[in-house]
Amino acid sequence: MPPRDQLVEFARRLCRDGYVVALQGNLSVRHGETILITPSAVPYDQLTPDLIADLAPDGTHLSGPPPSSERAVHLAIYRSRPEINAVVHAHPLQVCALAVDGRELPALLDEVGPVLGGSVRVADYAPSGSRELGENAVRGMEGRNAVILARHGSVTAGSDLLTAYQRLEVLERAAAVHILAGGFR
Repeated sequence: MPPRDQLVEFARRLCRDGYVVALQGNLSVRHGETILITPSAVPYDQLTPDLIADLAPDGTHLSGPPPSSERAVHLAIYRSRPEINAVVHAHPLQVCALAVDGRELPALLDEVGPVLGGSVRVADYAPSGSRELGENAVRGMEGRNAVILARHGSVTAGSDLLTAYQRLEVLERAAAVHILAGGFR
């Protein structure tokens, strides 16, 4: 499936699976020498492949509608991790609870280590859309495939969009189990 179509499919899946509401969240893929990213302020049920924005690796907007306001997070991850070809930024409910709590999610389930790379850190707070948020996300993801953004949401990454999305699913499930097991004591 072409990458623009994949982005549309997974954006709709984010909504359907309850990982975002309203206009939250964003996805991107590295495609050759460009970054394809979901646009800003377009509801995912109205998203079409022609509405995917194209960015140069330095962030220059090449074509399409205005790119996601969180593009700095995506670009920082691509610059620091050449093996990453897809990034998913979401606001899953259980992970958001941990983002407010501010404590690292331990590798309490067998799959957390192999899938997410170990316990999931909470990156230092920075305002949405800021370059600092991207830098904090990169530091928090060091040696990992996921990070929780303080007071915000999550970022998962992978070699392709399916892998990045599956890591989101594992992260949200682990967060739910952690909370149910009394993780806020």
